[in-house]
Amino acid sequence: MPGMAWFRKPPTEEDMMSNESANAWFQQAQNDPLLPSLGKQQRIIGFIVCLLMGTFCFSLAGLYLPMLAFKARKFAALYTLGSIFVISSFSFLWGPVHHVKHLFSGPRLPFTIAYFGTMFATLYFSLWVHKTLFTIIFAFAQIIALVWYFVSYIPGGQTGLKFFTKVFYAAASKTVNATLPV
Repeated sequence: MPGMAWFRKPPTEEDMMSNESANAWFQQAQNDPLLPSLGKQQRIIGFIVCLLMGTFCFSLAGLYLPMLAFKARKFAALYTLGSIFVISSFSFLWGPVHHVKHLFSGPRLPFTIAYFGTMFATLYFSLWVHKTLFTIIFAFAQIIALVWYFVSYIPGGQTGLKFFTKVFYAAASKTVNATLPV
């Protein structure tokens, strides 16, 4: 109701600061030269769709794990496609140009080289050279690089990862001790 607006409490300075920090990524993404016209909802939907497509490709690649020695090319292609979807999903949130600049910034450069290098090597050995052993080696290196990417975004980095690992280990060991008669 338009006449009821005077009943609302005016926003405090804390409310305005939290709203600014929550929308900071969106403002940065809006300044991106490649996709400036996408709204917040469109960016979030694009992020979720790319993440789901990446998960779907990872799931299909996982179905080939028991037959990895015979179907290494299919596994490598699906897994790499899933990786590309997952990485590109963040481009929707940040904007493609800002995301690429972030990936090639100083602290992220080792990850970028390792990740894209293992992606290229996986595809190279699976599609052109047809060497299953090297395909498997670089596919697992690609998995490690993707885990490294996600771990680097956990708050607190390695300290945060150690904390969450201890919490999950304690919960799992209590559950196992309570349910198994050992």
